[in-house]
Amino acid sequence: MMVVITLTSCPARLRGDLTRWLFEIDTGVYVGNLSARVRDGVWERICGNIGSGRAVMAYAANNEQKLDFRIYGSEWVPTDHDGIKLVKRMYPAESDSKYKAGSKNVIIHKTHIEQKNRKGDDTPDYTVIDIETTGIKSDERIIEIGALRIRAGEEADSFSVLVKCGKTVPADVVKLTGITDEMLEAEGIEPDKAIQLFTEFCGNDTLVGHNIGFDMGFLNRLCSETGRTFLRNKTIDTIRIAKRKTDISDGYSLASICGHFGIEIKTQHRATEDCKLTYGIFEKLKKIEGE
Repeated sequence: MMVVITLTSCPARLRGDLTRWLFEIDTGVYVGNLSARVRDGVWERICGNIGSGRAVMAYAANNEQKLDFRIYGSEWVPTDHDGIKLVKRMYPAESDSKYKAGSKNVIIHKTHIEQKNRKGDDTPDYTVIDIETTGIKSDERIIEIGALRIRAGEEADSFSVLVKCGKTVPADVVKLTGITDEMLEAEGIEPDKAIQLFTEFCGNDTLVGHNIGFDMGFLNRLCSETGRTFLRNKTIDTIRIAKRKTDISDGYSLASICGHFGIEIKTQHRATEDCKLTYGIFEKLKKIEGE
């Protein structure tokens, strides 16, 4: 089937990788014919490697519209409207007239956020965030949210909730995280309550995460689904800083960077524990001189 993919602010190596399956007809624009299996695999590869960039994939489908699409890392959110798939923009709130799409206020606000996000590697007060999900595709669900509040470079408080997701947790995710359907049923809370508690915990803190664009994409979709405005906190991605300040031959996964810095991994793929690892990495990176 015909597939069209557009990428914005993506790593150069990802662009090169996609040319194995698709033609790049313009910078960041790819087209080609792919089977459903390969298409899904390519999308997973994009979401796992695009960092804080944005991606859109449109493809032919056997539905009333004769097409379907996926969006990752954007304030544009796919929305079902009486069986028709549309796109909703929640930036920062539909109810706030001064933030109408394309208005001067939106442009000023976005520029301010982008400028803030370029700096701040040395901030002493921040909150580390991490989520666990049923998968990396755009239609997967959050099953755990964790956060770690840091003050003056030290752990001050933590937050952790399991989130009911309304679907069966895949076996590979259960194996990876240890989170089961039974755990979510017994200990999980509803998504609207989870995002409320999370946003209250984070407040206006700078948010630090490992490949934080992935986390923010899922969290902002949950904000949209529960009628909340998008998270407008400043964000810092430890992957980006690590790539700028280090040269790690094994790649920049959480485990690889922990190994590089000698950070012991006792548990991984649980939100709070991954927050602690990311905190350790960020503090190590802050001590390295670099641009």
